[in-house]
Amino acid sequence: MKSVVKITNVVNVIDKVSSFTVLGDPGCDGLGVEIMTTFAKAMNCSHTDFKIILGDLVPFGLEEFYKHIHGIINDVSKNPVYTLCGNHDTDYYVKYFGLKNYILVNDDLLIVVLDNSRRVFEPETLAFLDESLKGYKRGNILIVFHIPAPNSFSPNSIKPEEWQKLKEVMDPYKADIKYILSGHVHSYFRDTVDGYNVVVSAGGGARLEFFGRLPDKTSSFHHVLRFYFDKDGKLLYEYISLADTSYDRENKNKKMRHYLEKAFGNESIAHIRYQFYADDAHEKGFIGIEKLCRALSKSAFYHAKNYFSVLNKLQGIGHNLNVSRTIEKTDRDELDAVYLPYAVKAHLPLTRYAFGEAYGAKQNYAGLLPEAVKAYQAEEDIAPQSYYVCTSCGNTGRLGGELAHCPICGAPPSKIIIL
Repeated sequence: MKSVVKITNVVNVIDKVSSFTVLGDPGCDGLGVEIMTTFAKAMNCSHTDFKIILGDLVPFGLEEFYKHIHGIINDVSKNPVYTLCGNHDTDYYVKYFGLKNYILVNDDLLIVVLDNSRRVFEPETLAFLDESLKGYKRGNILIVFHIPAPNSFSPNSIKPEEWQKLKEVMDPYKADIKYILSGHVHSYFRDTVDGYNVVVSAGGGARLEFFGRLPDKTSSFHHVLRFYFDKDGKLLYEYISLADTSYDRENKNKKMRHYLEKAFGNESIAHIRYQFYADDAHEKGFIGIEKLCRALSKSAFYHAKNYFSVLNKLQGIGHNLNVSRTIEKTDRDELDAVYLPYAVKAHLPLTRYAFGEAYGAKQNYAGLLPEAVKAYQAEEDIAPQSYYVCTSCGNTGRLGGELAHCPICGAPPSKIIIL
């Protein structure tokens, strides 16, 4: 069964539902692998009767992008998916997803989907809303459009005069309109605007916006909203963070996981190798070759990042900090207990020196990650610091003042980077 519901009728009668999922803006920052991995998580994180995507499915109106996102939805989602037209969804929206103004209705619920992708509500859109509210009176009404109402969080909204036009139509039904739901602003917030519950949710893939707030799991991660009915039949919702969720179809295929891990390793090595080559070219005065190598290094970095995402290793900040702390401890232990003793026993002085410097550096900054983990667990950030990195031995630490030399290898200040 295909998941995309192409809307051909303005009135769509749906079965009785227990819950449905809403997510916003998967595609306006491009349809890269990392973004699509987050989108796949959003498509799979909650078992509900259907999903609604709040617009901006594609970055711009190239038909190939519509084919791609249409195929991803059909491949990934296990239940029906309805969509809105966003400001990025231009030329081919109707061809792939259908009408821009429509309703979903049953005995308990009315969802009115409106097009304001051009930041205005056209007269026919307002007339459609009026007809829908008059013709399908329900105790739980959800009004859905892409660009949000004026609010106290983000100025990226419709103009006040457009809101007033909409409000004039909605006001007679205000008691039954439980939520006004939009995407467009890549965040999550809830506001009260002229007595209406306005909810903005656009955390389905695109880069997030924080408005100066410290991100936390209750407001500012990639996310979906799950709408459901309480015991009295009232429409409610919950925020579900994607920070620690996974999409594991690729990982369950053992052969593909092996290929992905090998490709990740190859690209990671290529990223570092091109950096070495760039540094070497710079030192010898070949600036053009240096720039090429740095570009190739960046390309390899983003290839590796995509494979890392598909392997489900790019997760929440807490996960990333804990994994990093574990890996650093394992590296230190192996250097101390295995690598260094063997280099000494085998009388290999350069290797012994390289391992010794690395071990000394890792011991020096061993406390940094545990401090960050502790702060994050308390839903705090660590205080911004200046750090130094020795380009000779890789030693790193907080910068407490001027460094006369690297404390591990003795390199002069000219060999030390300040971050």
